[in-house]
Amino acid sequence: MIKFFRQIRQSMINQNRTKKYLLYAIGEIILVVIGILIALQINNWNTNKKDIDKEYRYLIEIRENLNEDLQKIQDVLDKNRSKLRSIDSSFYYLSQMDKYPKLGKEFSQFLPIVTNYSLFEPTNVAFSNITSTGNIDIIRSDNLRKEISRYYSDNMLDGVQNQLIITSQSFLDNVAPKMINKSMLRYVTKKEFDVIALEEMEVHKDPKVLSGLFVMLNKTKEHNQLVNKMKTKIELLIEIIDKYIDES
Repeated sequence: MIKFFRQIRQSMINQNRTKKYLLYAIGEIILVVIGILIALQINNWNTNKKDIDKEYRYLIEIRENLNEDLQKIQDVLDKNRSKLRSIDSSFYYLSQMDKYPKLGKEFSQFLPIVTNYSLFEPTNVAFSNITSTGNIDIIRSDNLRKEISRYYSDNMLDGVQNQLIITSQSFLDNVAPKMINKSMLRYVTKKEFDVIALEEMEVHKDPKVLSGLFVMLNKTKEHNQLVNKMKTKIELLIEIIDKYIDES
């Protein structure tokens, strides 16, 4: 084909048809430019398609991580529900210890649950991959990109979760020594120790024990409220992602 065009051009030059040659040359240049533009357009289309495919994969991974977060939140709520029941039972047994001192044993059985805590940490594997590779702009929707970034930068649970750790550990450190009694040590070690008897324990009269239990009750309820708010945010974000994928 190139040889054919060269022959035409040479023929025009030999025949001294300069004007027609110039027109032909301009036409040839235009054809080349059009070819280049078409090639660039095809290349841009391929690049855009690759970007859209990559965006889709990232969003699917983020949605999977968000569904994992919903399961984590449910686990936290379930454990908090168990903790609240145990705190309520602890208050009951402590309130009855004046009449029935041996109920201190029942109270001690709730300590592992009362002093335990479950924290929520989002699964950010997909989001970290996007940000670490500098591909956050691959998400074309400004609104969706902002919503995703806002979710993973949300630290509204940090305060109450830190307080849960501190209050739970403080309560355990305070109440554990006061629960030591002859029956407990005899059961655990098969030995006798010169400590108070189970009936002599006065943990139920200790203001620090009662106030510590009360603080954990309130902090666990506050934790539940914030975790439920986070759950709503996750569900809404999943809806936004699903809608964006369906419309893309």
